[in-house]
Amino acid sequence: MSRYLRKLAAGLGRREDHSDRQAPVHRLVSEMAASDPSAIAIRDGNRDITRGELLDRSGFLAERLADRGVERGAVVAARLDRSPEHIIACLAILRAGGAFMSLDPTDPVERARSLIADAGAAAIVTDDVRAADHPDIAVVVSQERRRRSVEFPFDIDAEDLAYIAYTSGSTGSPNAAEITHGNLINLVNWTHEAFDISENDRVSLSLGLAFDAAIWELWPALTAGATVHVMSDIVRNSPKLLYRELLDQGITIATVPTAIAEALIAMDWPADTPLRYLLTGGDVLRAYPRRDLPFDLVNNYGPTECTCEATWALVPAGTANNRGLPAIGRPIGGVAIHLLDEAQRPVPPGTEGEIWIAGKSVGRGYRNKPALTAARFRPDPFSGVRGARMYRTGDRGRLLANGEIAFCGRGDRQVKIGGVRIELNEIALALQTHADVATAIVTAPETDGGRSLIAHIVPTDPSRPPGAIELRRFLYDRLPRAYIPRAFICIDAVPLTRNGKIDFAALPTPASDERPVRCGDDLSLAERRVADIVGDVIGVDHVVLDDNFFLLGGQSLQATEVVVRCREVFAVKIELSDLFEADTIGAFAARIEARIAQHVAQLSDEEVRAALRS
Repeated sequence: MSRYLRKLAAGLGRREDHSDRQAPVHRLVSEMAASDPSAIAIRDGNRDITRGELLDRSGFLAERLADRGVERGAVVAARLDRSPEHIIACLAILRAGGAFMSLDPTDPVERARSLIADAGAAAIVTDDVRAADHPDIAVVVSQERRRRSVEFPFDIDAEDLAYIAYTSGSTGSPNAAEITHGNLINLVNWTHEAFDISENDRVSLSLGLAFDAAIWELWPALTAGATVHVMSDIVRNSPKLLYRELLDQGITIATVPTAIAEALIAMDWPADTPLRYLLTGGDVLRAYPRRDLPFDLVNNYGPTECTCEATWALVPAGTANNRGLPAIGRPIGGVAIHLLDEAQRPVPPGTEGEIWIAGKSVGRGYRNKPALTAARFRPDPFSGVRGARMYRTGDRGRLLANGEIAFCGRGDRQVKIGGVRIELNEIALALQTHADVATAIVTAPETDGGRSLIAHIVPTDPSRPPGAIELRRFLYDRLPRAYIPRAFICIDAVPLTRNGKIDFAALPTPASDERPVRCGDDLSLAERRVADIVGDVIGVDHVVLDDNFFLLGGQSLQATEVVVRCREVFAVKIELSDLFEADTIGAFAARIEARIAQHVAQLSDEEVRAALRS
């Protein structure tokens, strides 16, 4: 445990200012590269990118962006797979004076285009294949290098934009939170001090690229000279594979979604595990570490609008039975937390209030939405600093006796599933654009398996209600996969309480027998095993091979489990992209059969006979 964590864990208060470094993060990365160009900056499987190569390639790309008209303060999108190229793109955008916005490469093309248009992006950095989706503004990442003799002559100010990140919006369109260089460097400085990050650390990059918490994984590590290890999609979404990778690669600091963290701390770890800190956040943490866990578990809380993290808690060993749920802790450096009532007055300790965030992490507001910005970003009457603002989170909390904050839930229609903040009304409004849907209500009931999205539909024509597969396919082209409901239930009318509000308790639950019909008996052995695995993982009794995995209700974490189990059963190399790119479950099975045939073709006659005997 770092000295900083020991001090705060002992209840000795929080530190307002922890470093006087105010240079933008790309300048700090350049300084680290100049100090040791041959040191490894990024490791992606068997591929290493040195600090010098990172600086050269990002400098060359920054020149190309400048040639395309990217100027100081311009927004540039990055739509790339999880790879060193994504990191190079973001660094290049900053070095060109711009602000980056990371897009999820698995999102539908139309959604990517919509976000790019909404942000007014001047360009998009992407690969050869995706460049065709954005013909007028695409800049393709290349392997080309050119060493620059001078840095770009931009005097970046703390109030200049560093990046924008989209969050779910209640009006049906996402909101772009604007985060400045001053916001970002405050997070970086605090993280360096709190966790003693240095050139000796190996830090995982395992969160979704469009998830703003990936900012926290990346920039403190690069600016401290630590090596960033890019975790593949199949590894980062599987606790078992991630456990092995963290040990094999000697990772010292890892950040993972809450569900993954709960699985990891339940595993048995060697006493000499290199991991120092396992950080998590995004969802409500429901588990405590054992006393023999050889690393510290840190629970974090913070909205996108406030630069990823606003509070942290060093989670002690114990159980929820005698401690309740783990707290979200105390403010990070440079941040203040206020628990207020409806009149924006502080509530007494132990009393539940709304969480308002103030200080250096509070972003600029929402891009191109001044009314929404004014509603959520209010003047801060508590700081005494002229022009200071605080952000209204919509979350509820209460101050505990030890000075930490307990999270008490949301006060609106937003939920977090798999670390993704989802506005339920955004899904409902998207559904209501379907010609056969008159009204839609989306809920996220909590079960033993966690939260899942359920859509209740009032059809335009009750005699011809739209089917679940049709509605999933409709949403699949418009929303991220995490937003696709698990079940669709048709109802005659929206149930109301006596005062005219929606009666959520009266909404019906999904029927267990609402499943597609199984294919015939003419399936191959591989098709039958794949169908069984898919059905078992997503809880579908009857699987049709002509269906798309995600349109059946499968989610990303479940996709990882399917791929891991198929690897174990078929003993051939299968990637998460095989399932993501396959139009149908049958096509996924066909890919597996092709890999099996390829593997068998490479065996010698003796190996084939041995395999048949076994």
